[in-house]
Amino acid sequence: MQITTLATGLGFCEGPVALPDGSIAVASISLGCVHFVRPDGSVEVVEVGGGANGLVADADGVVYVAQNGGAWHGSGPAPGGVQVIRDGRAAYLCEIDGIPNDLVFGPDGRLWVTDPVREFGWNDGVGAVPGRVHAVDPATGASEVVLEDGPVFPNGLAFTPDGAGLLLTATTGAELWHYDLAGGRLVNGRILATIRDGHPDGMTLTERGAWVATTSGHRLDLFGLDGALLDSVDTGAGSMPTNVCPDHAGTGLYVTASLRGRLLHVRL
Repeated sequence: MQITTLATGLGFCEGPVALPDGSIAVASISLGCVHFVRPDGSVEVVEVGGGANGLVADADGVVYVAQNGGAWHGSGPAPGGVQVIRDGRAAYLCEIDGIPNDLVFGPDGRLWVTDPVREFGWNDGVGAVPGRVHAVDPATGASEVVLEDGPVFPNGLAFTPDGAGLLLTATTGAELWHYDLAGGRLVNGRILATIRDGHPDGMTLTERGAWVATTSGHRLDLFGLDGALLDSVDTGAGSMPTNVCPDHAGTGLYVTASLRGRLLHVRL
């Protein structure tokens, strides 16, 4: 295994997502922008305001942003919702009354968005309420709540390969959950695993299993679909990884090291 730094100065960063042109999009909660790290190492910036949180991209490289509204030490206040970046410009797809955190395309083509609902101290949960998941039509911006009473601080999410289930991290409880997908809604939630010595944030699914960014543990954890811990990668003391995605080659991972403001590449 080898870890290299691809970009620095990204603020308290999130995302990341690999784009079809070889670039990597990285969100910055603290700077209120999305950085586009180009294959030649140059970085372009698109301002979105508030707190740019999770990212996802479609096959054409259009980037969708979970805008948390400036929560979690964001750059300033902004409407919460989902933003879309096309041709270097950002606009709102929809507004959401809550704190959108991360998002992924579902098997129905909609954007599925986690929402902790209310800002609170993520390590103590004081003032926390059950979290939600929204589903947003990327064509119209129409949004509906598909999970009303979810775990406290729902965060990363990924659909299982068969599209019949959703894996979901719960940061405050340090848990990995599984939900069944039925009638366009999430049902039968159950805890697959409890994360030790750290709190889970973003996640991504690969052929090996679900890679989870374990923030306060400063590592990545690999879980099987049955919840078994299969592997771990130490990202370094003080790195605080917030999210992870497969690299362009499919042989490694891109990781946002938030406390260092860096984009890392992990060669497995």
